[in-house]
Amino acid sequence: MSCIYYSYTLAEPHWRCTGHTITTTTTYYPHSYSAWPATAHSTSQSSRGSPPATSSPSSSSRRASPSSATAYPSSPPRPIFSASLLRIASPLSSASSTSDLTDSTEHLRPLLRRAYDSLSGPLADFLSSAATPPVDWLLCDYASYWAVPVARSLNVRTAFLSLFGAAALGSLGPPDELIRPRRLAPEDFTVAPDWVPFPTSVAFRLPEARTAFGRTFSPDASGVSKAYRFGVTVRECDLVAVRSCVELEQEWLDLLKDIYGKTVLPVGHFPPVAPKESVAAASLKDWTGAFEWLDKRAHGSVVYVAFGSEVRLNREQVHEIARGLELSGLPFIWALRWPNGLKEVLPEGFEDRTAHRGIVCQGWVPQVRLLGHPAVGGFMTHCGWSSVTEGLQFGLALILVPMIFDQALSARLLEEKGVGKEVPRNDEDGAFDGIGISETLRLVMVEEGGEGYRARSRELKSVIGSKEVQDSYLTKFVEHLKSHRPT
Repeated sequence: MSCIYYSYTLAEPHWRCTGHTITTTTTYYPHSYSAWPATAHSTSQSSRGSPPATSSPSSSSRRASPSSATAYPSSPPRPIFSASLLRIASPLSSASSTSDLTDSTEHLRPLLRRAYDSLSGPLADFLSSAATPPVDWLLCDYASYWAVPVARSLNVRTAFLSLFGAAALGSLGPPDELIRPRRLAPEDFTVAPDWVPFPTSVAFRLPEARTAFGRTFSPDASGVSKAYRFGVTVRECDLVAVRSCVELEQEWLDLLKDIYGKTVLPVGHFPPVAPKESVAAASLKDWTGAFEWLDKRAHGSVVYVAFGSEVRLNREQVHEIARGLELSGLPFIWALRWPNGLKEVLPEGFEDRTAHRGIVCQGWVPQVRLLGHPAVGGFMTHCGWSSVTEGLQFGLALILVPMIFDQALSARLLEEKGVGKEVPRNDEDGAFDGIGISETLRLVMVEEGGEGYRARSRELKSVIGSKEVQDSYLTKFVEHLKSHRPT
């Protein structure tokens, strides 16, 4: 069986400075697998745990799979897509993720989608001529809504591989609701929609809805909205694969089957695996002090704090988080990314006052290693689905501080499931304060009233942290693809 994964995130930009002009050339080769990787676990740390790899424009644009580089077909003799996109003033500051970019570059995101949307012809050429043996299935994300009809025209079946959880997808609704929405105001998103037949708190709060509504349902410079991309992809694909499991989202997975009217398969959570000791030794040499500090802490006593690679905290939020950590009295490790350095943003004297019980880290951190240390017992997280997976695979209770889009829906789900507690927010503007953070931290980490969160998280470790369980989901998915090849 031959299977292609086609994703908006796989394009590799190469930046070249020519005087006061930056020319962006994007070279794209889809990922192809003659067989699915043997394990559902990633063989490297998450993007939050390691700095992104860099390559020169002359290096190969293909990436080796975890199992074997021979799983890829031969590259086309020339790049599938190469174009100068726009001129912008230079120099540009360095950035390792989109959260590092300034507000002045925000308008570039939809332009990248617009460029990406021009790849339907090259994709058709690749599917029809570059892949050997012939492709049976194309796995795509929501951004590639135009890829489904391309695949169908070549007798290739398609699966929408969702990296969002089932509750987030279910809350957004059936395809028609995404393409031609009936909910036309932010207030409409603050209650569970009428297609959800069971009681649930999974819905946006008004400040969250105000932010998500425009970004999701309004067309951008690409000409279509994100919701439209979602809706068309779900409506036209042959099946939907969801990064989840029945042990966590059974009722939501069942709902998706009903509202989508097609096969929906959970494929597990893809929990990452830390590198082998020999590989990790070199990359962790700068972290010896941090791990020695953790070794001296009581089992499960430390809270790890991180907000992912895409969330950009403002100064007030940083100050309130610092205040909450200080008031809590708990030992902590805080991974904080700030463009001008920590001293420029942390409250005056904070590091001195907490030096005996806390570490603040600037930039990229070995997140999987830190979360897996026995001294770490809780995870204060922005509720990105990958971060949630990483916390639950180690049985950590969660302190929930959702920041953007699906994270709010995931936070409501996780609190319903009893694995975490959300930090209270202001109903008008969604702001949080240090007192609320401190109280939630102490409840989840040490108080008797939070034992339920700690116990339920430990239970889920046996599911999300189990290689056997997670691999079984992926095995069933691959078997389904094999038994439903195009004729």
